[in-house]
Amino acid sequence: MPVKSKFTAEDIIDAAFLIVRSKGAEKCSARAIAHELNSSTMPIYSCLSSMKELKEAVLKKALDLLISYETKVRTGDVLLDMGIGYIMFAKTEKHLFRMLFLSGSRGGSGDMRKRFNDYVVNALLQKLSGFEPLNDFSQEQKRNLLNRMWVFTHGLAVLLNNSIIKDLSERQIAEMIMDTGIFVILGERMRREIYVSPEVKTFLERSGYPHLGQRQAVDFDLF
Repeated sequence: MPVKSKFTAEDIIDAAFLIVRSKGAEKCSARAIAHELNSSTMPIYSCLSSMKELKEAVLKKALDLLISYETKVRTGDVLLDMGIGYIMFAKTEKHLFRMLFLSGSRGGSGDMRKRFNDYVVNALLQKLSGFEPLNDFSQEQKRNLLNRMWVFTHGLAVLLNNSIIKDLSERQIAEMIMDTGIFVILGERMRREIYVSPEVKTFLERSGYPHLGQRQAVDFDLF
């Protein structure tokens, strides 16, 4: 009769998550997990069907933690809180952020990344639908607004995650998101007036992009 392992699948997932969280995804191996558990590698393969299953479980824990950062009430404004939470996660949980969004370590996490993206987009669009200053915006304009704010938020998160810029406090992060959001909203609202101004038309022609003034927005979709 085979000896029953004293470890559960959850024990192994927790150990793997701890390694990734503290050292990075590239350091997480069956041998490293066994060392963390003070065991052989046998329980890993007896409790889980494959290392892929283990990796997916670790990714899910990381995404759940990220969502907890984004849903934490900080200012009372859901849009702002989600942006702050995303950046604070990148700043605080450096290795988990890199596993989820940087390098080639994401592997087979497509379904979970889609779950996260769907959660973010649906939550933000729902919030924007009741945001009075944007009542005159079309759904397409609101999505363009989200795309542009995502570029800024993710860019700032990556810069802080890699210590490319100096550390920022939570208040500084909130102020930067708010400031950028105001300019993006005003830019979208005043797009027609801005693009027909002589200064902007001259700049676009000189840069070789005169067609931008004839379009409602630059077409791209990140989600």
